[in-house]
Amino acid sequence: MRQLLLTAAFCCTCVFTSFCQPKAEDSAAANQKFYFPNSFYNDPVALDKAIPALAEKVINNFSADNKKDWQKQADYNALANNFKNSLIAIDSLRKKNDDNSSKMAIRSYDLAMIKDSEKPGSFDQVFKQEYSAAYNELSFRKKVAAAFLDTSFITQTKKDYTEFTEKFKKDKTDSLTNEEAQSLLDKYFAYSVFSKIHPLMWTYTSDRKYQMMFPAIKGYNWAGVAPVQNVTELADPKMKYKLLMELTGFAAKGQEKTAKNEINGGIGEVARKVNLHVAAGVPQKNIDLVVIVHAGALFAFLNNEKYKRKYGIDNPNITIIKDLQNFGAKIIVCGQAMTFLGLEMEDLVPGIKEALSAQTVLSTYELKGYKFYDVSLD
Repeated sequence: MRQLLLTAAFCCTCVFTSFCQPKAEDSAAANQKFYFPNSFYNDPVALDKAIPALAEKVINNFSADNKKDWQKQADYNALANNFKNSLIAIDSLRKKNDDNSSKMAIRSYDLAMIKDSEKPGSFDQVFKQEYSAAYNELSFRKKVAAAFLDTSFITQTKKDYTEFTEKFKKDKTDSLTNEEAQSLLDKYFAYSVFSKIHPLMWTYTSDRKYQMMFPAIKGYNWAGVAPVQNVTELADPKMKYKLLMELTGFAAKGQEKTAKNEINGGIGEVARKVNLHVAAGVPQKNIDLVVIVHAGALFAFLNNEKYKRKYGIDNPNITIIKDLQNFGAKIIVCGQAMTFLGLEMEDLVPGIKEALSAQTVLSTYELKGYKFYDVSLD
């Protein structure tokens, strides 16, 4: 699911840039640099104080396209403490999307910050009032979407922000490009603002009927299933679901350096497809799952000792692999790839089978009527 969203965004960007040459003012904005002392990354208080001024400078440097990006306008104006301008941007975004629930939490944040400046100490109360009123107007589906902002989201935003600032600590530079400044603001906003308001939202968004479901395989946030009301097209619980999934990648593009620290996206997607079938009413006994692994994906299946020697950390995939095996998944590795990569079966998690090649596994099971899924990370 995550890869699908990222791919869609990437495709839209590519189409736009293929047909549009940048204007001179856009090029100037892109080339702008901002003074931002490296010492700030080691001094959270100083960084917090510097963010509003940086946000103001970035806004003033916006390209023509950025000026029409109402979501970015709303976020950066909020960081610059220009809360009324943030509200104006949110209203524009709502008109553009024809959706009065857009940026609901940030609108509540802006209104609470304005009130808090007039009456110090009133932030929490005002935020709850504004958010509660808006939340109660939402449809079931939008309440499910609001519940995506759970504790795991906060944990991830903190991780992203920390990794980003650590990079600049090492670079020891006292300036930021326009792109770097916007990335810093994006990550700071997601972490700092939502960390502040999440506990106040949780009263409403924690209702279990709106939470993501993990009916079979847990432990990977992107393997959840969003609740849906009044489903009319149903899976057949009496039918045998024969599923064949192919894994080839260890890391998605651009994530080569950090992939070792996280659950493999392909394995996570296998877990999600299992959860989708179980959530749709298909019993475990009627799901026949075969997973064929080759190429770089093999490294995600290393046993903990081998993984630790290779990457210096425990294998984060061990638990989810065992959960899939306990569910009944038959995991098969490609003997050709094992040979080319210099791996032995004892290097892998126990319980895995080996075939001569991935290609013969694919043809054999497809000819047996298995539904094929490509869960590569491209």
